Amino acid sequence: MESISTNSIVEAVVSEASSLKTYLGSLDAEIWASDSTSDGWTIEDIVSHLSVSVGGWASNITRAIAGHSGPPEGQSFVPSGERASHPSGPSAREFRQKSRAQILDDFTSGHEHLKNVIGLLSEEDWAKPCFHRRGVLPVKSYLSIQIQELALHGWDIRRGVDSRAELSLSSLPPLLELVPRWIGTAFTPGLDLPVPVRYRFDISTPLKVRTDLIVSGDTFNTEPHNAEAPDAIFRCDTGNYLLLMFGRLQVEQAITDGRLMVEGSLEQAKNFNEWFKGF
Repeated sequence: MESISTNSIVEAVVSEASSLKTYLGSLDAEIWASDSTSDGWTIEDIVSHLSVSVGGWASNITRAIAGHSGPPEGQSFVPSGERASHPSGPSAREFRQKSRAQILDDFTSGHEHLKNVIGLLSEEDWAKPCFHRRGVLPVKSYLSIQIQELALHGWDIRRGVDSRAELSLSSLPPLLELVPRWIGTAFTPGLDLPVPVRYRFDISTPLKVRTDLIVSGDTFNTEPHNAEAPDAIFRCDTGNYLLLMFGRLQVEQAITDGRLMVEGSLEQAKNFNEWFKGF
């Protein structure tokens, strides 16, 4: 897959933020207080989290352009293997003591500021090292993770209201680029395997994915399709493939919902969720 352009990344960030703002503005108070599909988080929690964190994205990019890629004061890198997602929950709940209108205003103004910051980047700026809590990244890769935040949390919100919710088409290319990094972070060794398990992903639309993922218990690797027989084959569209890889879909429920087809061992297919979990 050809690397996504910086213009496409900017357009995807702006589009995801704008679409989510419009959607949130249409929800009533009861829905804001209802559960999302992100475990233990209400819709209000997620919007608060996104509103609080966007200032950090803009600040870290600004620092990167000025030549600073180390942790900001009071922050540090997350140790390898630490999931480090849940602390955002209490922070979001504290912040949401503001009115919902204020939370949405903060979400809007924060992403408008981020849009202004990235709108000033030169071609050289995109390659500059930027702080991220899981390790320094080029600004281009760092901003792609903001698309992940907006697209997946936006889906968490919409899915809590509408079981048919899908990822936007504009988010698919940058999310595909992030899959290798994400599964390396999300992989959770655990099950004792006498022999490796081979998962085959056969995704044809709208973007093709032809990948085998081989789990050996405490490690995994990926490779193109080959003559080795897979234990389970996953077939779905690109959006549902991404939701599975980013831990948003449980295999058995996704089959029931018509989001996923599995050939081969269903038990081995369900074990995929044990190794690659969302957070």
